[in-house]
Amino acid sequence: MKVLETYFNNHKSAVNRLLETAPVVYTVETFHELRVELKRFKALFELVAFCSKTFKLKKTFAPFKIIFKKAGKLREIQVVQAILEQQPNFHLIKSYSYRLKKREERERKDFFSIANTRFIKKLKQKYPMIIRFLKKTRSKKTNRYLNKISKEKKKIISRNAFKKKQIHAFRKRLKVHGYNTKIFDLNHQSKLVPEKITLTDMLGEWHDYEMVIHFLKKAVKSNKTIPRETKQLEATKKLVLLKSELLFNKINRTLPYHTLV
Repeated sequence: MKVLETYFNNHKSAVNRLLETAPVVYTVETFHELRVELKRFKALFELVAFCSKTFKLKKTFAPFKIIFKKAGKLREIQVVQAILEQQPNFHLIKSYSYRLKKREERERKDFFSIANTRFIKKLKQKYPMIIRFLKKTRSKKTNRYLNKISKEKKKIISRNAFKKKQIHAFRKRLKVHGYNTKIFDLNHQSKLVPEKITLTDMLGEWHDYEMVIHFLKKAVKSNKTIPRETKQLEATKKLVLLKSELLFNKINRTLPYHTLV
């Protein structure tokens, strides 16, 4: 199908550009952009796997998953650091912040030890096979897939409440729906949609808070901080936990959710 092939080629070019960017100019935004592009790949591969029994989703995404996870570890540290810097007592946890930055440096070095010229060449060898499957994908089956995920999305956003253990899985499914439906929305880039806080945005913010809480719990248990800083880390954790609870309640108060996701 031509639209799938065009979509893949556009995002393939974006992935190639990001991976071939010199490490010294990689920023927080670069890692985020790479992760988003790889999420688009995975969502697209799910669509193709639905349409073709011979397309192996896990096997095809496997090499992309390696850098996706490596970039994810970096992204987690960067998000946690950014949220901690917004907290009123950040100046009292500078030692922990310093350790986070050192950990980020190690993860960054690990990422670029893998995302090298040889690895990029290996990824590019996958492209022709993927394109062959995209060309053979038929509109009838893609329509069946779109109907399936549309029903899935409606079921998710028609809920009256989320349980905390469900949120991350729901967030990922909503993203898959968003990425794959936009493939066929040829005019979505030109539409003037007013900015608004969507369900996906709130779920993402909640997930970030939960990630910070997880990091802080580990930091406190590690016994690597002096008592004074440990006390401040505990205080920060309580503050972020409160923000997380407030946002979680806000999410459930807005359900069933009828706005764009």
